[in-house]
Amino acid sequence: MYNEFYGFSKDPFLIVPDPNYLYMSPKHEEALARLAYGIKRRRAIMLLTGEVGAGKTTLIRYIVSHLPASVQAAAIANSNLGAETLLRMILAEFGQTAPREADKSILIKGLQAYLERLISQNRRGLLIIDEAQNLPLDALEEIRMLSNFQVKTQSLLQILLVGQPELRARMKDPRCLQIAQRIALNYHIAALSLEETRAYILYRLQRSGASQQLFTADALDMVFRLSRGIPRSINLVCDSALIYGFSEEIRVINSKVVSQAAKQLDLMGLVNVEGGGSAASTAPSAAVKGNGDAHAIVEGILGLENSLASFMNDLRQESQKIREQTGIVHGSASKLSVALEKLLDRAKGPKG
Repeated sequence: MYNEFYGFSKDPFLIVPDPNYLYMSPKHEEALARLAYGIKRRRAIMLLTGEVGAGKTTLIRYIVSHLPASVQAAAIANSNLGAETLLRMILAEFGQTAPREADKSILIKGLQAYLERLISQNRRGLLIIDEAQNLPLDALEEIRMLSNFQVKTQSLLQILLVGQPELRARMKDPRCLQIAQRIALNYHIAALSLEETRAYILYRLQRSGASQQLFTADALDMVFRLSRGIPRSINLVCDSALIYGFSEEIRVINSKVVSQAAKQLDLMGLVNVEGGGSAASTAPSAAVKGNGDAHAIVEGILGLENSLASFMNDLRQESQKIREQTGIVHGSASKLSVALEKLLDRAKGPKG
């Protein structure tokens, strides 16, 4: 909606993970380097964590898109699954089918046979499980068993567990001790600093073909205070500011525009304008400390984001209607002006 007004070739602040818009902050560069090393060195189990909206999914999609042909990846996004259902989904992601009546033992044998075929072709499998903090205990135990698949000294399957900070807390549970002991590589993506937030916003503006001077320095600082450096929250605040700026025909986004736009997010519980922070970014940390049900908090955040998306869409449509109505009014005014000029010419009578 505002793309033409601000000169964008593409929406710069969509919250949908897009590896083409991955900003390589020092934290993301280090995460990428460690994971690349782990994949190359065939580490059996790897762990990547970060706050909600820290860019984990975007990063792993980038990794998958840059894997060598020798690595066959299977990415699981829905991790709230029992062991047998998880096995079926893993097989499906590897492009393998299993009979509906097949029990767990048959599923495991089918997966092992497929992985052995990959090894015979000088290839190997990589299993990526996103939102892994939601995995039931039986599914976690099954993943541990899958890490036992070996040919001589080489693992048949590498496993990357990706999740929120509570995933690390789960690994301290005595019931998860055996899988925790097998994690050979782990990294936590922290929130962006003020300087990294500024660079992140400017990078996305540049990728979308807009002027990097679109946001003033004080606007960038306010976005950081509201988002606390969480990329998804940065996108929400910036997108809201651009919609507000477009509706008011403001060409340059300053802190006043960001503040006005953020009030709508504040009403929806996504940011705390008075506190200067993001509600979405603080909730998971509270859950890790035991202050509430982590799953319920995450579901609440997702619900708020869906509500925000609906609100943004409604606002875009209303803004478009206003612009169309403004065009109609301008057109009618022009026609009226021409008609008045003709009437005045007639009233003057013939010249001479």
